[in-house]
Amino acid sequence: MSAEPEWTKEAYKASVTSRCWAATPYDAGWDGSEAHGEDLRSSAELRSIFCEEMALGAVPAWAVEIVDRMIAGIPTCGHYTFPRPLVQICQAIRDEKCPDLVFGCYTADPGRKTLMSYYVYCLDTWRKSAPLDVAAAELAMRDDLGKDWPRIVAAVYDALGARSEAKEVAVSRLIHRLRWWIKTLIWTDDRRERFMLDVYAGDVGGDAARFGCYGNPPYGDPYFVEKALPEMQELDAWIRQHVPGGEKLLELIESTWLCAPKAFRYVERIIQAIGDLGSMQATGGDASILQCEDTYPDFASCQRWYASFKAGLTGWLEGDRDAMKDLGDVTPAKHWLVRMLRHKLELHEKYNQIGNMIVARRPGRSGSRPVG
Repeated sequence: MSAEPEWTKEAYKASVTSRCWAATPYDAGWDGSEAHGEDLRSSAELRSIFCEEMALGAVPAWAVEIVDRMIAGIPTCGHYTFPRPLVQICQAIRDEKCPDLVFGCYTADPGRKTLMSYYVYCLDTWRKSAPLDVAAAELAMRDDLGKDWPRIVAAVYDALGARSEAKEVAVSRLIHRLRWWIKTLIWTDDRRERFMLDVYAGDVGGDAARFGCYGNPPYGDPYFVEKALPEMQELDAWIRQHVPGGEKLLELIESTWLCAPKAFRYVERIIQAIGDLGSMQATGGDASILQCEDTYPDFASCQRWYASFKAGLTGWLEGDRDAMKDLGDVTPAKHWLVRMLRHKLELHEKYNQIGNMIVARRPGRSGSRPVG
């Protein structure tokens, strides 16, 4: 019987196993994870996963790529295509090959971008004082995307309410950020060259050097680039100085990821928050003004699907190939990857927003899109 490999800081840090824990307490490292809720040094599961890797000898290149591009970057929000990112990981493990496009952070299909552009149009007509009937008339020229746009644009106008300089600046900042997401999120047929071609909103290359490529090299993380524009820095400074709670409002605007499950619901609440500026009585942001319930999942169906998925992973790890057909045959390298995937998900359940969706950690408005 071979001796168990040495479990030390140096050995762990040199392993591939150590590279997949972004956005979890383990990401703080051997000496820092305990302060964030999980002491990786005493984790029997992590140590066992590490031992499985050591038993492999050399980790196959395809498995390393799956760790680095897929398991390491599982969207902490779940992604609007949930459960597609998790199914895609399983299929990549089965095929022993990463796909060309990993569904995850900063990926959104053209249809989702088009819908966001309609909502941005509604904001822009308010900002430019367009008569409501004129705004609605232009919307009537377009594919309605299954929505009642005259009602939506009227609801946006109503939510924003009486004009003020603070509201106009805040709406301008929101519009720019949303256009940036439309421009820079990628898809199989959209490599940052299909949308907003008339708008310069920052370096679409993103910042891969400091913040990585979120699973899809060479497409650098675009989050911070737009914020660095001088024009945006001026707007941000004005909002911080003149808008009560301006810093918090900017954080909300900056975090409007189009790839998040409830991206449109989130924008809906920001619109309401801007409308409340200067009001003595806030509305609480609960109004349903964008008719976006069909854009985010029914959480009960998410939870049912996820419970079945987790059970399938466990059954497959215990030797039942049919428990998770997407994984194919059990091999040592695949077993190691799937065990890592399961443990990563367990940490996400506890510490990240995806837990709200898959294990009902906190209540929240559910959408109408079924999952499963």
